[in-house]
Amino acid sequence: MIRIENPSKKEYENIMQFLEESFDHSRGFFYRSFPQVMSKETLDYDNIFIIRQNKMIASLIGIYPQNVVLNGRETTIGGIGSVSTHPDFRNKGYMKILMDFCIEEMKRRNYSFSILGGDRQRYNFWGYETCGANAVFTFSQRAFEKTGITSTVLVSRYDGSIETLQDIKEAHEKFPCYIERTIPWYKKVFDERIHTQLYYTRIRNSFAYAVAVGERTERTIVEIGGDSNLWCSLINQLLKRWNANEISVNFPANIPETNVLLKHASRFTIGPFFMIKILSLKDTMDFLFGKDFENEYLAKITETKEIAGKGKKLVELDEKKWVRILFGPFSLDTPDFLKKKQSQFYWWFLDHI
Repeated sequence: MIRIENPSKKEYENIMQFLEESFDHSRGFFYRSFPQVMSKETLDYDNIFIIRQNKMIASLIGIYPQNVVLNGRETTIGGIGSVSTHPDFRNKGYMKILMDFCIEEMKRRNYSFSILGGDRQRYNFWGYETCGANAVFTFSQRAFEKTGITSTVLVSRYDGSIETLQDIKEAHEKFPCYIERTIPWYKKVFDERIHTQLYYTRIRNSFAYAVAVGERTERTIVEIGGDSNLWCSLINQLLKRWNANEISVNFPANIPETNVLLKHASRFTIGPFFMIKILSLKDTMDFLFGKDFENEYLAKITETKEIAGKGKKLVELDEKKWVRILFGPFSLDTPDFLKKKQSQFYWWFLDHI
């Protein structure tokens, strides 16, 4: 009988080596890329699930719980990461066993939904579907000149200041949707994460920041926040600082602040960028639209037979279609009761695992 267990803290180096070999990544890739969850101090062994063969780690999956806030409503979701099987032990069904186990474990914990990044054809099997609405805005100095952004701001780089991290935390939590982060979490990311730079500007009582990932001409801004009146001047100043022709900024596609960036972008695209599996339709609907909305709908997931809502007309769809409808970007097959609703859920890139 195949046994699923948690590794011990003594096995940290073995876990890192296993992941590096399974993904064929360079040595140190995982804790340098994700120090907030994969360093010796932050790895949560109780949420790492493994199968052994011949006393060696053969397959591994991690559950990464995240507390998320959306317009004041809170829930816990289950991030899935580090899905891997060692090359010597593939084609034995270990990944399926672990995925089945982790999905049931997340349901047992009453998580609303699960989230991951990966191949659609691989994870469709478990009911995950590609979704979300991420806008990628491209900016150039020429575009800023055309739209009247000529002012410059003084830009500083993060130097380890806890005060700066506190300002960023407060600024980020003003968005409609965010994953709860602690100051130690921010410190791990900006002190230790490779290819990640934090810039900010202060003008009197105003503050804005931008997080860039990459090096030299390959940078992308994956998060921006604070006073939106400073965003474009900050981006423009970074373009000049880097001597770059263009820079792309990732941002939610469906919140009011999106218009600030849209006005000055030279071009943009909008597309899905993560995968979700609904674990509880009721909890997901309550989180996205509020508990008062349950009187407006009656919904059923075909595969799980779960029924949610207190409305009169039952709408039954398969679980992947529900994901596309609730989290976007498609509006095909949207039931009447959701046609005037739009989810503002957004998984910021720094929270990806």
